[in-house]
Amino acid sequence: MNTLNFSPKRTLTFLLALSCIPLVCLVSAAPAQAQSKKEVTRIAFKKDKFNRIFLPAKVDKDTIALLFATYSKTLRLTPYFYETRQLWPSFERLVSTDKYGGPHSKSLYYLPRIEIGPLKFRNEETVINQAFPDSIATGSTGTLMVYQYNWKINNDRNEMLVSKTPFSADQAYTTISYKNNTFPTAVVNISKVNSEFILDLGSGAGFLLSSSTAIGQAVIEDYHLRPARTVTSNIHSDKLVDTIYEAVIPSMTFNGITLKNQKIVISSAAPHNIIGTGFLGNYNVILNNSKKRKIQSSMILEKRLVN
Repeated sequence: MNTLNFSPKRTLTFLLALSCIPLVCLVSAAPAQAQSKKEVTRIAFKKDKFNRIFLPAKVDKDTIALLFATYSKTLRLTPYFYETRQLWPSFERLVSTDKYGGPHSKSLYYLPRIEIGPLKFRNEETVINQAFPDSIATGSTGTLMVYQYNWKINNDRNEMLVSKTPFSADQAYTTISYKNNTFPTAVVNISKVNSEFILDLGSGAGFLLSSSTAIGQAVIEDYHLRPARTVTSNIHSDKLVDTIYEAVIPSMTFNGITLKNQKIVISSAAPHNIIGTGFLGNYNVILNNSKKRKIQSSMILEKRLVN
């Protein structure tokens, strides 16, 4: 009969070899896990003359250009998707506030599935919007969709980077913190009046002031402005007359940064003060959406390689 004779030295070597196997597996698995957490999706986009971003999207069999917006809460689609029965009713209504402070409600629907590049979104809250006169089948993102990822907009390359982990800035111009799961805002000071402006990448405006706000009224009075023109529209209502004022402000601040000779527009039809891609498009933009209660989300403006 053969017997196995393990010397203490050989036994120790054997046990060390066994104990190192899981360690090697853990070490080799760590880079793979780290890589998966830092996975970045790249999506090429197109821009219009206002620097607004349109992402390639697909709803069922329809391929659409989806406007990347950061103000409205829900996904917005044209009536085409209701007429083709691609929306599911929720039997609820989305209530918002109109220009005059009164309630305004719309029927709320669910879209079973929408794809933005390789990203898949399911059961997104959706409202029907008439304000897309240039296309039958299109829409815009809502903050409920945007909040699910972190986004880095490279306006130099017309490319969107999307990740579950936050992006860092190479050359930050300014960083704006805002409440989680909502739209970003920044404080603007003109004529010694501070006011919060909505940062909406779905708007092609630069600095757009509402004439009904304190800052809008202060600028009209301080600069003795007269209406530059009036515009009549029937997109949002039966008939809407918009009185527009224009001015170049010698010195104003945006998020604490001084801007010189900045053009602004004041509108009687604008319900809020907004900064759109007319200004934000001059920068590369990072949206880091925090999921932690004590850490706010942030919008970072980066200097572009090409202005």
